[in-house]
Amino acid sequence: METQSTQEWDTGVVSIESPSRPVRLVFTNPQQREDHIQSFFVWLPNILHDAPNIHWEQLPSVVMGYLIRTVADHPDAIAITLAVGSAMGGMKVKALYTTCKDITRLLRLLRKECGITTLAQLSGRTIWDRFVERKSLSGGDLNMLKCYDALASTYRRAFESELTERQKMIWQPYLLPPLPVRFLTKKAQKYAVATAGKNRRKEQTEVLLPLFPLLVEIAQLRKQAAERLVREFRKQRNRVLAGEIDLPYQFEYQDRQFSVSEHAAALSDVRLIERPLTLLFTLWDRIHWVKNHSELYNPWVHKDVERQQRAYAPEHTTYFLQYEGPSEDLLWCGDLIEQQLLEQDTRQGFFISRSALLTPADSDAKWLRSARKLSDAVLFEPESLYRGALFATALATLSLTNGSRVSELLQVSASRFETMVVDELKKGQPTGRKIGLCVQKLLPKGYTHESERQFFLISEMAVRHLKEIGELLRAEYGGIIPVVHPQPQIGKAEDLLPEPYFFQWAVSQDGRLGHLSSRDVARLLRFLFHGLTLTTKNGEPIRIAPHLLRHVLATHARTVQNMPAEALAYLLHHRVTLSGSPYALTLPEATAYYSRLPVAKLLALLFEAQSQLSSGQNHSYLPAPSPQTLEQMDETQRTQFERCGMVGPTVLGFCSAGTCVRPNNRGICANCPYLVPHYSNLTKAKIWRRLYGLQVKLHDDQGHAVDAAQARSVVQYLDDMIRLMEIQICTRQDGGYLPFADTLLPHAQDEEGDGL
Repeated sequence: METQSTQEWDTGVVSIESPSRPVRLVFTNPQQREDHIQSFFVWLPNILHDAPNIHWEQLPSVVMGYLIRTVADHPDAIAITLAVGSAMGGMKVKALYTTCKDITRLLRLLRKECGITTLAQLSGRTIWDRFVERKSLSGGDLNMLKCYDALASTYRRAFESELTERQKMIWQPYLLPPLPVRFLTKKAQKYAVATAGKNRRKEQTEVLLPLFPLLVEIAQLRKQAAERLVREFRKQRNRVLAGEIDLPYQFEYQDRQFSVSEHAAALSDVRLIERPLTLLFTLWDRIHWVKNHSELYNPWVHKDVERQQRAYAPEHTTYFLQYEGPSEDLLWCGDLIEQQLLEQDTRQGFFISRSALLTPADSDAKWLRSARKLSDAVLFEPESLYRGALFATALATLSLTNGSRVSELLQVSASRFETMVVDELKKGQPTGRKIGLCVQKLLPKGYTHESERQFFLISEMAVRHLKEIGELLRAEYGGIIPVVHPQPQIGKAEDLLPEPYFFQWAVSQDGRLGHLSSRDVARLLRFLFHGLTLTTKNGEPIRIAPHLLRHVLATHARTVQNMPAEALAYLLHHRVTLSGSPYALTLPEATAYYSRLPVAKLLALLFEAQSQLSSGQNHSYLPAPSPQTLEQMDETQRTQFERCGMVGPTVLGFCSAGTCVRPNNRGICANCPYLVPHYSNLTKAKIWRRLYGLQVKLHDDQGHAVDAAQARSVVQYLDDMIRLMEIQICTRQDGGYLPFADTLLPHAQDEEGDGL
């Protein structure tokens, strides 16, 4: 029986007595549905059994679990349960669960902080005024009031409309009193709270915006670091299996740690910080650990070890590492491993609901916890850690390059890949070439029918990570990617069918359990970007989340890349009025507009923008001639090639323009959108940076303010190019994805003075 809970619901377990044995209930396990219903009816207050027109057996299991565990002892338990029951047919599972939680929290606050003793006191304004005046309302407070308002108005009226006069008299004391008229828009400052939330997101976006082009690279570098560790682990483990070495075995390897400087206000302010490291580990299995720490274990454990039974049977053999060094040197997450935060289901913790992601499978995790507690050693299992890093990197890459919401990320499926051939665009104009785009048809927010699926562009870098996840799934499940049911907590589960979704693990036999939850996604992203100290200008910490990355992507695409508003709306899959559009688009007109603008054109626009966000998306369509070929050209041919050739060498890299936009004054191609920087030109970039720095000083000394400002803009641009080249070098040295020019272009000679 699958007993692993999905932490998004916070439902835990409940034990009920049966004639034969106690049943341990997990309210996220659909296999126990009959037991959920039985347990719920045992708890349900007697008066509610006869509630008219409410079919309690249809209540979602997660809501039943919350009512039993959390609402059972609440003074308003009957009113809360009745309100939730009346809304059962009008809300989806996640909305109903969230609403149940919110009104429970609200009524607790009203009793604790506003002094109510009966529901009848909520009929007037006094208590509500006291609630909103006690402190500045947060977005959470406003959501609680909205949920209460929906239950106490819309769903209450629907429930009452089907009651007789006698029934109304019976149920009146248990119905939530409605809020005062227009209370939400006036006293609760609905729009002020919403504006404050937008301002907070704007502050966070402003901090992340200059770092945005680097976040994809940071994700790749961290995934590569975890991959180097797991490869070294596998190498030593295989030597043990081959009989080449004995356990315990101590080994070390050289590594490099990559981080970025804090509080960067612009890309040029980012400093790449590298530290060479020597990481020291000891490889263990369970039996050798117990034998070498005999004083920590009782005779019964030693007996099991000698007989190789129970936890020490051959089928339970587990290899793991003991890290011997400072936690700050172990990847980017050594402190999380040392403090066991990967296993904690708290606000600061990173526990993933599917076992063997970040932390090992349940039985192995339990054994390791015990061993750590007894020895105070830093023990961890690298395979599950790497698996979690891979899933996190795939999620981050998708979110950072196509702006998917959580519910859309979790829909990405092995059965939905499509290739579309579209015109390549440069600055929104066709170049005459065709390119193939990888897309998936997913169901965006607000859409419910299969026919309403829309195209989501999948970057090549994301495809590589998804392919690796698919290979892991096939290796784990006999050559197939299991078909799993979408988890109800992603918000669209009722609109989706079972599919071979990529973001799954620890799948139950019937496929009902296995899909990741929304909370899993948030925690995996926090794990991947752990250690990046990001704060707003007011010093408030920024928590990386998919929706925040979506905001940053949209801001970057619109303000930095000048993406057309129509294409940006398509990228975000919005159904909104587009400000700044040449058309006065209302909701239905926007839909008509998209139908007139070919989807292929929109996707081509998005690909052009996405290519600049992800280094793995850059393409070259014609190989550059060798240096010898260039030398053999006469001057006229060489000049013409440099003007019209697809790829031409420049001081800082290569030109990707069909025809140079500045044929008579190439210079260093500063601020040219067709420049593709290459790390082999780093020395040249630094030399030109020094020269333009001298120009700035010279113009300032002579009072030429305009010339000084122009020179400063070039210095800023060169600083940005230097940072990007340094990141290319780090990625190349870490065994990552080479800049595209590496595979298609000859390496330029990095000679001091070239290009001056």
